Amino acid sequence: MEVTAADMAGHARGRPLVTSVAIYSRTIVLSSMPANSTVLTVVDSALMHTTDSHGAEQVDAAERMLQGQRIRLQLAIDGSVENASDAGGRPVARELADAMAGMPAIFPRHPVRVGEEWTREMPLPTSGPFGARGLGYVSARFRLDSLVQNGRIAVVSMQGVIRPASSTDGVQLSGSIGGTMHLDRARGWMTGSQVTVVVRSVVTPSPGTGRGPMRFVTRVTQRLRTMDKR
Repeated sequence: MEVTAADMAGHARGRPLVTSVAIYSRTIVLSSMPANSTVLTVVDSALMHTTDSHGAEQVDAAERMLQGQRIRLQLAIDGSVENASDAGGRPVARELADAMAGMPAIFPRHPVRVGEEWTREMPLPTSGPFGARGLGYVSARFRLDSLVQNGRIAVVSMQGVIRPASSTDGVQLSGSIGGTMHLDRARGWMTGSQVTVVVRSVVTPSPGTGRGPMRFVTRVTQRLRTMDKR
């Protein structure tokens, strides 16, 4: 994730802030039914780094929090998380559950053929790398581009826009999202993806602060690779 800031004249304010996150985890299928499946995700390691000296402590705390996490997820047929709990059966935060699921709700709700498209709308997370604090949503168009490996892997492309969820004082929001995903049709699971999200926001402080509006650009590049157990 890279965040840049500038004033309304385009003059940069400070250096870009770059944060990287690498999570290595195992996913174990516990049960599978027509309506949903239950999996256990175990985080073996989490590595984080940021160029923001003010955020280093928070990054270290997040890294320690993720390490060793065991999260039980109940996934709907479209890939969305219906329920999530920790090893003790206690509910976990939605942001953590979505991150550990490894796949957004992207599956179509009806059968599609190669070349066909479908659309989905998804809210931006209330916190995390998008930095939009739940103020927007993603309107995305998906396309089944091809079937490879004798039809086992579906190649899906995605293009979409980010729009504000409602008018919010002091914040203007826009952006785009695009990428490609490989889906294992037999397992109903994503085996690889590369997605780029760009969020542009204009923040106008309250008149009493004496500060002018600022432009922020947040670019998030997310890669996922799934490997079979050897």
